Amino acid sequence: MKHNLVYNLGAAFITFFLSAFITFWMTPYIISNLGSEAYGFIPLTQNLISILSVLTVALSSVIARFFTVAITQESYYKAEGYFNTYLITSLVGSVFIFSLIVVAIIYIDKLINVPLNLLNDVRLALLFSGTLVIITFIKSLFLAGPFSQNKLYITKGIEASNAILKALFIIVLLTILTPKIWYVNLGAMIAGLISLFISIYIFKKVIPKISLNTKSFSFKKLKELLSAGAWNSIGQIGVLLFLAIELLVANNVLGATKAGIYAAIIQLPLLLRTIASIIAGVFAPVIIKNYANNNMNGLIIYSNKAVKLNGLLIALPAALMCGMAGAILDVWLGPEFIEYKWLLILNSAYLIFTLSVLPLTHIYTAVNRLRVPGIVTLFLGFLNLILAVYLAGYTVLGLYGIVLAGSIALILKNFLFIPLYSSYITKQQFSIYYKGVLQPIIGALFAVGLCIFLQMYIDITGWGALISTGIIVTLGYLIFSYVLLLNREEKQILINLIRSIVK
Repeated sequence: MKHNLVYNLGAAFITFFLSAFITFWMTPYIISNLGSEAYGFIPLTQNLISILSVLTVALSSVIARFFTVAITQESYYKAEGYFNTYLITSLVGSVFIFSLIVVAIIYIDKLINVPLNLLNDVRLALLFSGTLVIITFIKSLFLAGPFSQNKLYITKGIEASNAILKALFIIVLLTILTPKIWYVNLGAMIAGLISLFISIYIFKKVIPKISLNTKSFSFKKLKELLSAGAWNSIGQIGVLLFLAIELLVANNVLGATKAGIYAAIIQLPLLLRTIASIIAGVFAPVIIKNYANNNMNGLIIYSNKAVKLNGLLIALPAALMCGMAGAILDVWLGPEFIEYKWLLILNSAYLIFTLSVLPLTHIYTAVNRLRVPGIVTLFLGFLNLILAVYLAGYTVLGLYGIVLAGSIALILKNFLFIPLYSSYITKQQFSIYYKGVLQPIIGALFAVGLCIFLQMYIDITGWGALISTGIIVTLGYLIFSYVLLLNREEKQILINLIRSIVK
């Protein structure tokens, strides 16, 4: 199990660095070729299409849980029923989803502000992003295979290969051909299709006992999956109101130009949110297996360690974005973006403690208590929308109003609700899941202070100085965390894990 955790985390970090490379390279390249206004439509179209995930998440978010429980209990007949029920349903559902994509393509200029010269490009971007949603919907089934074996390093390996292929396709399209915004969506779609085929191949290798059999389709199992995942769909609406609404509000309230600037600025915080979810997912199989084996004490202990480790991993990049915001924007996007450094700082600061607790969300799935989280997420998502529209459109805050709205809503959802509800459904003291939150905050404060101190002596005017400063801060943070933030048991576990890797 320890080896799997190392492999899983290692693969997650590889995926993170590849995604970071794509973001760092792609954003300034497209802005320099197409302008910040055109660039803004890349994440905006992706956010619009992500609304369709509400239709897929009811199945895709719970299939791994039911499949894993069945495999853990060695009920392969039951697992095969879940497999074929999901597969047939996802194929039929994809036809309906594609019809909605076509409608969105036709009426896109009625939904958002699109300059006439970019209208066809935006429509193509919607087509390719929509197709990717369908591919991802189907692929979720096959990723449940390595998940059920706690071999998430295989899943992360697929994601890493997808990131590499995505980067290669985008680079080729943008450098060889005349740059278009939909090249990014096309590259992502092609890479996603290839990763689907890889996922199918690996599933057959990992779970050879499960095969395609239309007779295994069961309306009873479909109802079981939908009943469990329906609240995830409700919650997904709330998630979209957190993540997808920012650019829509910026576009409709402040205009396409401001939305383009904001889209560029928030790429790094959004990337951090994504990697936080990826890392948190590494801990999901053990949490679910502990519950499947009725090991509630093990679930609680492991979840607490997951919160602390997840927080320590997330705190460093968040602190770097806070401590070196001006330098990052100057080197990355150009000096004209330095004036927006507080947008990056404010978008990153509250993530230090709101993303730490994400592993706890898998307790909901393990215990199958998804209704309340879904309702709360939906409510706070609407709160985020209302606050964002009001603060951005009816006060002088502008883009900062969108940031403030998001921070208030996410603090309420993540930092308050997630730990408290997790303790409630596991019948523990309300403070029990806050034990691992303090250390990441302390580590982040140290890293921010070190960033500020180093910039007094280092003039960061290029990539070399930026990277070297980041490396120094990272080394300092690692030493500080090991000496002061890890207890004796955790230090020994870390040493043993490193020894196992070396051997």
